[in-house]
This record gives sequence, structure tokens and C-alpha cells, in this order.
Amino acid sequence: MKIALVTTFNEKLYNYYAHRFMSTYNWPFPLYVYHEGWVPDQIFPNTNWCDTNLCNPELKEFKERNSGKSYGSVDPNDPSVIIEGANYKMDAVRFSYKIFAKTHFMLNCEYDYVFWVDADIFFNKTITEKEVIKKFLPKDYCISFIDRPTYYSECGFVGYNLTKPATINFVQQLRNYYTQDLLFKEREWHDSYVWDCVRKKYLSGHPQWNLAPSITNTGNPWPDTYMSEYASHLKGKKRKDAGVMLK
Repeated sequence: MKIALVTTFNEKLYNYYAHRFMSTYNWPFPLYVYHEGWVPDQIFPNTNWCDTNLCNPELKEFKERNSGKSYGSVDPNDPSVIIEGANYKMDAVRFSYKIFAKTHFMLNCEYDYVFWVDADIFFNKTITEKEVIKKFLPKDYCISFIDRPTYYSECGFVGYNLTKPATINFVQQLRNYYTQDLLFKEREWHDSYVWDCVRKKYLSGHPQWNLAPSITNTGNPWPDTYMSEYASHLKGKKRKDAGVMLK
């Protein structure tokens, strides 16, 4: 079983929170980081750096084509500062980086399993391949994700079983929503909402593994997931600013 993780961040996000991700990453699988021409001076083992400006030009085209449609929700010079009155649900450009990163990687890799992991996660303990298959993505399932039935899915951690043709098609269709600007036909333009729209359309009837069968806090479901034993998610500005998990 060939397993890899993929994430993305730039220099500002590294300084804000992704440095915790990198300094604690201890899983025995290759990590691929999509960046924007800058990488830390520190050497991190088992890490591969992918310059999205060179390998993923469709992201640049998307940003240039749709800058007038997207509503910026954070200060471009300081991602810790939220713009007052902004609506993140309509910030298509801000959340497009992760879609372009993971779809580019999955459509051009030779791994069986790929896990997207947001860079505001830090790792508590290592894990084995057996644990991954048992808890995070059983072999018969196409994807795994944190399902929130009364809300859009939490996509900070998503597993993709690329041995399944249906999963490959889903990934390609997800990318198409951005390269063909199909996301702007939806009610919300952020990645999780769009991801759900594509999932419901192209993976309906295919087995999908719920990483949090029972959720006690819709706003922060991570403590109820199978991953909470191994990693923590600094979801939201308060947790990122604090650098620790808050209730």
C-alpha cells in the first residue's frame, strides 16, 4: 500500500501556523507540500516541495480570471487578520489553493491512498499503515471525510482511495469545477461547500467512510474523529492564534 499526505501553505501561513505542522509531522508516509516559491530554511525529513507556480499554472489562471468574483475575507498581508464584514463563504480564491494542490497531486501521482491535511493541524503521535486502513479509510471505500449532516462537510482531513475509478473521476470533476468556473453556479464558493456539491453528484451510491460517526460539536468536530488520537486541528482563528486546542 502506497500512502502519501498533501498540504499547501505559503510563507505567511507557515509563520502563522504551518510551522507547527512541519515540526511535528512524524507519520511514516511521504508528505508533499505545495508552496508559492518559498520554502523554510529548515530541512524536514520525508518532505517533498512542489512549487505551484511551476507545476500548477491553472491556479494562477483561475485567480486572474476570477479576482473580481471572489470576496477577500482575510488581509493578504496578514492571514491572521479577518476583514470586517467579509463573507468567507464567497471567498473562492482563498480556498482554491487546496483544491488545485490536491487535485493536481492526485491526478499525477502513483499512490494508492492520498490524504489531504490542512496545514493548521499538528501531530501528536505516529501511526501505522494498518491503523490508517482500519480507522481512516477501509479498502472498500472510495473516500473518507468528516460528515456534518446539518452543515457542509469539514474538509480539513480527507482521504482518497485512488485504486477506485470512481474516486479518480470525482477528483477530476472537482478540478473541473475550478478550471471551468462551475463553482460559481453554487450557492457558496468555499472549498468545503463545493467539495460537497461534487461529492453528492459524482460519488452518490459509492461507499464513503465517515471519520466522525457521532459529532457533539458541529463547529469543531475534530475531537469526535478517529484522527484526534493522532493529531489536533487548530480550526478557527482563536485556536490558530493560541496555538493550542481550545474547547
